Amino acid sequence: MGPDPMWSLMAKPSREAVTGLLAGPAALAIAGMLVNGCNLLMNLIVARALDSDSYGALSVQVSIFLILSVAGNALLIAVVQHETSGSGDSRRERWYWIRRLRGACGVGIGLATVAALALCRPVAALMSYPHPVAIAEATIGAALWTLLCVERGLIQARGAYQRLAVNFVVEGFVRIGLVIIFVVCGMGVNGAGLGIIIGVIVGAEHARWAVSRTPRPPRAAAQRRWSAPLPTDGAAPATGPIPMPIPAPRPSARQSVIADTAVAFGALVPLALLQNMDVVIVGWLNPTGVGGYAAISTACKVPVFVGLAVANFLLPEATRRRTEGRPAGGTLAVALAFVVAPGLLLALVGLVGAKWLLETVFGPHLTEAAPALWVLALSMTLLAVTLMFTTYLLGAGVRRVVWVLTVASVATAVALVSAGGDAMATAVAALVAESLTALAVGLLVVRLHHSDRREGVMAARAAGGARGPAVTDPRPEGGFPAHV
Repeated sequence: MGPDPMWSLMAKPSREAVTGLLAGPAALAIAGMLVNGCNLLMNLIVARALDSDSYGALSVQVSIFLILSVAGNALLIAVVQHETSGSGDSRRERWYWIRRLRGACGVGIGLATVAALALCRPVAALMSYPHPVAIAEATIGAALWTLLCVERGLIQARGAYQRLAVNFVVEGFVRIGLVIIFVVCGMGVNGAGLGIIIGVIVGAEHARWAVSRTPRPPRAAAQRRWSAPLPTDGAAPATGPIPMPIPAPRPSARQSVIADTAVAFGALVPLALLQNMDVVIVGWLNPTGVGGYAAISTACKVPVFVGLAVANFLLPEATRRRTEGRPAGGTLAVALAFVVAPGLLLALVGLVGAKWLLETVFGPHLTEAAPALWVLALSMTLLAVTLMFTTYLLGAGVRRVVWVLTVASVATAVALVSAGGDAMATAVAALVAESLTALAVGLLVVRLHHSDRREGVMAARAAGGARGPAVTDPRPEGGFPAHV
């Protein structure tokens, strides 16, 4: 008698499978660290070329760009989910929706440019911000970012993580290099915004070139229904648990992309606010101290930037594995390790040498918030963990995370405002808020895994009942249902 098919499904993944699991996030994490290192170099140069007020204004401009660019990041998630689902049977069908989406992004960029130029001065007056052109540049750069995200989403869905890592480096190096050149040449905050725009354009064109040279992988043979018979010859795939039901075809590519983008947008807007609104709030409540706080905020974004890079691996891999009926918990664990390690290291450095670090990178005139660096580093590490949890839940189709993050962002904003613009009080408020947010979103992940196990055991028993005695699934993770 051959081996028990259920135990065959428990076979350990091969060394090649483990290597493949680590190669993707490693390449993206290295690229993220390279870009972030160059970003720190840029801050070292720019902080010395600008006075404290101008540097604070530049940090506000970057924060506005990051908040507005969340629309592009939401679109990226929708593109990954749609492309990973394998919609379209012919090459013509597969490229038709991509061409239409690129065209829609072009129209959106044109409209955003007109609106930015028309509204930048009233918005700057409302914010008491002395650089209206910089606001327009941040808005235009965020609109261009949507086009870059479409191309990066296609690269992610096709598993070309090395090419995606190269694109990170190309876009980051061009953007950072131009910001340095324009600021040093005396163009100030407006020059930095121009560098952002050109860098994003170059990154989008390079990503489009990479997409044209990355074939779409064939659909996985593991996509079967719950009713599919279990193998009885002992030759089951080593990584294939009980498969999940294949979702019914969506009515159209356009409708599915719009729906997925709306859900992702609802989750990413609170995340963008959690990442960037502390600088904006401190600049509003304490304009004279925003430069020092912006310095520690920039330094503490390391785990978040690494998380944003690693999320480009976690989303398609988690989505693909669940679609094929394979466990995705290991993928999440690998992603968490890549973001927690640098965050804890940064917190340790901030605890023993924050002033030295800030003097080295930003100069002695931006060290007044040094005591709060380690606290904010822990806060941003927890935010990176929340980002990983959210990416994983979006890949699984769990929409409850949108409401959790929305409530968390509102509560965090209230806590940050109550801190009154003081650096240490703001960092402590952020740490408490991020701790509660990570806990709440983490509980959704635990609930998802409990549901997966329950549905997997039920499916195993149903399959066993059709062939003989019921079978108890001993695996920590069974097959996966759809979660809406």
